[in-house]
Amino acid sequence: MDDSELARLSAASFGEVLATVALWGAGPDAVIRYPDVVGGRMGPNARSPWLDAVVVAPGAVPPPDDPRLPLCIWTFADRAEGRIEYPEIAMPCMGLELADVAAAVDGQVDLISPSLAEVGAMNDRAYGIAPLFGPIAALLRDDRIATHGLAVDDRTACVAMTLRLGDDLGIHYVATEAEYRRRGLATRLLTAVMRLGRADGMRTATLQASPDGLPVYRKLDFREVGLLRAFVRPPVDSGA
Repeated sequence: MDDSELARLSAASFGEVLATVALWGAGPDAVIRYPDVVGGRMGPNARSPWLDAVVVAPGAVPPPDDPRLPLCIWTFADRAEGRIEYPEIAMPCMGLELADVAAAVDGQVDLISPSLAEVGAMNDRAYGIAPLFGPIAALLRDDRIATHGLAVDDRTACVAMTLRLGDDLGIHYVATEAEYRRRGLATRLLTAVMRLGRADGMRTATLQASPDGLPVYRKLDFREVGLLRAFVRPPVDSGA
């Protein structure tokens, strides 16, 4: 599969996650589905580029700014009308074909299924923000979504969420508790998750990488297939 198709799948998965978060976190009217644009509005209580946002498909032109659009437009384009870019939070889109994933990992991997609230709360802690995604994640109801985790000493230490879109396994919200980092837990967790996805008929896996996650995903043979750039609505001038 070529890079352009993996980029399309990665963007589509991210957009569907944002739409699901908006649906359950703010209601049906918050979901945004334009041609080549998917996501949702979360409003002032969740003004985060990773929650209050839409994703534009590769090759498509970002929509002109509009009050109905959320805080952030994620796009592969080099500009978005009426927006300012935050280059420091740009995310590489990554993907691979699951047929290429190693057939086994060293040792026994006992996956657990943490609650969505637990996945959200661990992400809040991992990225050093006030409780935000945890309460929203607890509300999600979507048969395409599954949670995965590894426990150490009877404590959930590493988590991820997946969203199935066709035969693509979108990997989202990977996080490890601070005291358990640098033990290879995320590598073991994601390898096991991808093996399960392949056995269940999934053809590809895609994700968007944070700076901390990028080395892990490269080690797992994900390849960078595009760069999602963040364009945020300028702050309102208070006139002060």
